[in-house]
Amino acid sequence: MRSGSFALATLSCVALLACATISHAQEEDPSDKWEQRGDLVFQTMDSGNCDDYQVVEGDEVWITHLGHTVEDQVQFDGNGVEPLKFTLGGGTVLRGMEVGMEGMCVGETRVLLIPPHLAFDDPTKRFSRKPVKAGSTVRYQITLVDMIRPGSLRYWRTKLWTEVGIPGVVAGLVLVWALYAVYQSYRKTAAKRPKRKNL
Repeated sequence: MRSGSFALATLSCVALLACATISHAQEEDPSDKWEQRGDLVFQTMDSGNCDDYQVVEGDEVWITHLGHTVEDQVQFDGNGVEPLKFTLGGGTVLRGMEVGMEGMCVGETRVLLIPPHLAFDDPTKRFSRKPVKAGSTVRYQITLVDMIRPGSLRYWRTKLWTEVGIPGVVAGLVLVWALYAVYQSYRKTAAKRPKRKNL
């Protein structure tokens, strides 16, 4: 009787252990893999929507970001409420951020581990004030909120709307309507003219 109870208890423990292992495996993020790009290491947390474009140099991008030191996990950077807008490859942000963002899709989130020479010890950049001590590797979590590819229809539509504004768009539509009205008037006048008879 005791041996049967012991076997049952052992079987129950094995079953519980197996369930716990399966549950833990299911909770693990399948994208929990670090990739390397040169001296930069990054991890994709959320894949986003890659049906349209993947970010390349020259694209206009909007991101949310948080920057921490790897050594003590102190936050030193973040965009706040409004997404940060810039042109990828334009040198507005850290070189490591630009390298790590290439290939991202809208909605994608990546974690970047940026070495010092691609962060605040970058010899190609000048910083009025460095938020971290020299030689620091920094960790950035970046989410691509939106992007526009230069030359696309959306790019020109957005450019027209932001640079010309509503008054400019209205004035343009009025001009087009006026030209169309002149063209229609010319056609009616030409149609009323008597045709010349060939002798």
